[in-house]
Amino acid sequence: MLTFSEEQWRAVQTGDMSDFVIAVADQFLAKRADMASQPGRATVIERMLAAYTYAIRIGFRSTPHIVHLMYLAADAPGIHDDPLVDAYLRKPGATPEQRFDELIAVMDKKLEGEQ
Repeated sequence: MLTFSEEQWRAVQTGDMSDFVIAVADQFLAKRADMASQPGRATVIERMLAAYTYAIRIGFRSTPHIVHLMYLAADAPGIHDDPLVDAYLRKPGATPEQRFDELIAVMDKKLEGEQ
């Protein structure tokens, strides 16, 4: 059987996380060529990594929700760091994913009214 030291296991997990974030960023950039040139691939990856780390830290379990937050953070850097957004996503009584769905619904409705 293959065994890892704690340090080796953390390295594997970090590599998997990096691969995931890069794959999501590349998928995003394939649809949003405008973002590839400005702000650039490295910046998009950095924004998405911050969103991914945040999502895991507050307890997101759903990959589609994590990816959605990463996409949102690419366009709205640090949205998850906004004190109101953070407080709402962490609010007791629902999962972070349920709160995120509610937040997106409100944002969609607001954007719909602006058009």
